[in-house]
Amino acid sequence: MTERTLARPHHGGDPKNIPPANNGLAMLDLATGVNPWAWPVPEPPAQCYQVLPYTCPQLILAAADYYGVASDAILATAGSQPVIQQLPYMVKPGRILLPAIAYEEHRYRWQQAGHDIYLFHDYQRECIAELIASEQIQYLLIISPNNPTGDTVSQADVRYWRSLLPDDGMVVLDQAFADVLPSSDLSMLAAAPGIVLLRSVGKFFGLPGLRLGFALGRADFLTELDDRLGPWGVSGSAQWLGRLALADKPWQQQMLTKLQTASQQQTELLRQYFGAYIQHISTTPLFISLVMPLITAEKLQLACYAQGLSVRVYRGDKLAYMRWGLAADQNLLAQRLSGICFAGITELGAELGAGVGAAQTQRQPSNTAQGAIS
Repeated sequence: MTERTLARPHHGGDPKNIPPANNGLAMLDLATGVNPWAWPVPEPPAQCYQVLPYTCPQLILAAADYYGVASDAILATAGSQPVIQQLPYMVKPGRILLPAIAYEEHRYRWQQAGHDIYLFHDYQRECIAELIASEQIQYLLIISPNNPTGDTVSQADVRYWRSLLPDDGMVVLDQAFADVLPSSDLSMLAAAPGIVLLRSVGKFFGLPGLRLGFALGRADFLTELDDRLGPWGVSGSAQWLGRLALADKPWQQQMLTKLQTASQQQTELLRQYFGAYIQHISTTPLFISLVMPLITAEKLQLACYAQGLSVRVYRGDKLAYMRWGLAADQNLLAQRLSGICFAGITELGAELGAGVGAAQTQRQPSNTAQGAIS
């Protein structure tokens, strides 16, 4: 169990926390893990700003079709974050099991709400099942695909874990990155009792500033969540644009192919420059994570900042995940990478027993779909 009170998370892409690059270089934001080729946004009509933004029925129908669920199993939200903050207060205080390396807001918000935090390090079915039983877990949070490890889970695994929880327990499935790995989509679980899913428009469509997402679950649960979130939570322009983007099937299919190709190309580019420091690589169509000793990751992150490359480092006890979002211009990325000063880091790698690059292994996250390096 985690006893230490967590500090409020600081998110890697916040410009005020990023040191300036050398020689006045403009910073390339590779820390957010969103699609750099955004869905082309038309200008919303003036009416979007002239009336209160009650939920648009056309948006719900478009989202229900996109996610393959009934219209009463979906609630539009201002991204996933408001839901992440409310869910811990919708259940009585208890024991929640979460991934040890993941988007930090989940762990922080559940702890803030007075729940006891337990962590798992392995996405394997029986590893999580054993922890549920031994620690008498009531709530389970799964991020699939996980940010930053790329791990995914199956429908059968989730149903099994839910069966091990008490009747009033809950499984929360954060699927913000599932759009780019269709085989990881677990929307069919929206009708199951005690399961709620979070989906985001910002990641795949490249529109994080739109602040649009959806909660999927049973109608009675969504009614309570809607009441807690309050009226007019999603702007009129976000609703208007969201229904158009969700209905744009040709763009979606073309983009899935483009992201898959780009992520594989960028993986090879990163391997070329960082192969001597990494223990394995996890690749998804929207981000690539390089796993390495924490002290190495911190030094490399500073070296990347100096070359105008903003990247995110997720810190474990001794290992770290350096997560790279996709670069829209990989030629520019290669140019910046070629300017990184590895002096001092190379010596550090030798001290830590690097040679990892020579016998480098590439780990396929548990149950990860076609985006992973195998």
